[in-house]
Amino acid sequence: MDWNADIKLGKSLQVIVIPGVIAAVIISIGLLLGDPAVLANLVIIAAFVLIVPYFLFKYSRLLWVRAVENQFPNFVRDLADSQRSGMSFSESLEIVSRGNYGKLTPEVIKMKNRLSWGTHFIRVLEIFGKDVKESKVIGEALAIVKQSYESGGNTAATLDAVARDIITLKEADAERASLVKQNVAIMYGLFFMFMGIAIMIIYIMVPIITEQEGAENQLAGFKFINPCDGVVIFPCDFFAFISLLFGAEGITSYYISLFFSVVLMQGIFTGLIAGQLGEDSVTAGGKHALIMTTAAIATFISLAKIGILPT
Repeated sequence: MDWNADIKLGKSLQVIVIPGVIAAVIISIGLLLGDPAVLANLVIIAAFVLIVPYFLFKYSRLLWVRAVENQFPNFVRDLADSQRSGMSFSESLEIVSRGNYGKLTPEVIKMKNRLSWGTHFIRVLEIFGKDVKESKVIGEALAIVKQSYESGGNTAATLDAVARDIITLKEADAERASLVKQNVAIMYGLFFMFMGIAIMIIYIMVPIITEQEGAENQLAGFKFINPCDGVVIFPCDFFAFISLLFGAEGITSYYISLFFSVVLMQGIFTGLIAGQLGEDSVTAGGKHALIMTTAAIATFISLAKIGILPT
């Protein structure tokens, strides 16, 4: 039985089930209160309760994997040095397990213990690979080491080559991250600029639409209407929920909901792209998306509550 996998599965269930129960309780309270506006606000809170813990769990896992990747070349080089002295893998792991490899140290000790219990070296590598399956770099390195071991090649030389390649890849990743960091900052600036433009359009356009509601513009030959009047399918049902959140009514609610939805989508996808560019990870992109969407929701709600946003 893979106890590590069971522990990880248990943690994953905890960050899903427990927040899910809390979110359900929050929504139930909103339903019992019977106030649609309060329910809309509680739904937003419940969504954050449901999403944020799982994201933090996944992101902390990503940080752990990267910390292991950073120390893995040092571990491999030390293992190669021990191999060159004529030691077996069990003896080599016994020696290197006394070193400090940061987040990787507990995994090295586990590998040493498994070998001391009689587990085959290849099986030990496979178990370690499953524990860090999110890391493509370590996965490919372990595959090379296993092939070298099974073919009877010079394992010490292979370990040295693997360590050098990983260091080169990490240096290239660090250089790429430093180059695109400025682009990530620009993407944040573009998002907040886009949100500011959307708010200004709402602030200027919505009062004009409200004044001319129902009256045909003789010059242009059209009149402003609410396309969602009497419509209950998506996205009109979603727009109705947003209207409750901001306390907007009539034709105003449609345009405020429309621009708010566009800003939300902009924040989500801009954040994901920023994470992919800056840290080469969609999970890291979730961090940026969460920051941007939270800023958008907080800004719109604050403007609506203090009366700046026309409702």
